[in-house]
Amino acid sequence: MKIGNLHELPWYYRLAIFGGIAITLYGGFWYFITSGMHDEVAQLKEQVATLKQQNMSAQIDSQRLANFKALYASKQLEYDDLKSLLPEQRELTNVLQGIQDRASSSRLVLRSFSPKEDVQLDFYNGKKISVGVTSTYASLRDFFEQMARYQRIVSISNFEITQLDKQTQGRTIEAKFDLTAYYVSAESLQRAAKPVPAAAAAPAGATPAPAPAK
Repeated sequence: MKIGNLHELPWYYRLAIFGGIAITLYGGFWYFITSGMHDEVAQLKEQVATLKQQNMSAQIDSQRLANFKALYASKQLEYDDLKSLLPEQRELTNVLQGIQDRASSSRLVLRSFSPKEDVQLDFYNGKKISVGVTSTYASLRDFFEQMARYQRIVSISNFEITQLDKQTQGRTIEAKFDLTAYYVSAESLQRAAKPVPAAAAAPAGATPAPAPAK
């Protein structure tokens, strides 16, 4: 069909022809121009989603690190407080002498004071001593009260008490028990002084030291 003949066609035919041409041109523009832009937008959306996921992972890791630092600081404070009650190994002799002095001031008669093997724990050690005394109930109670107020951590276990067959004014009972005095070894102090790596896992809760004897 010649272009000159278009004027002879009805108007609605001409409208349909021009409409088809417009649609064809728009389709070509969409394919060659806008389709590439939509591909770039899709890629950018994927990159944004990936970056958001990486950012969330980084925030989680940062929170875990902050929690670990807070936990480590808390444990360090607990250790410092505990260390003030736990003598170093070289001071253990003075602690044991202090226990004997308190036994004497409570009018306990020491029949035996036999050291046993040390107890090895996570962050501290214990010096166990088998103790045998004769005294009265009141004197023994006074000694235990002094141990409860003692500025060092000690514990008393395996307690046995019997009445004496031959009693005097200051001796009515015989008592046997294991007394454990806790201290910090040189090795534990060296381990505590080492810095903890920031990426290290959070340490498990340390075994709590026993409460003072009552």
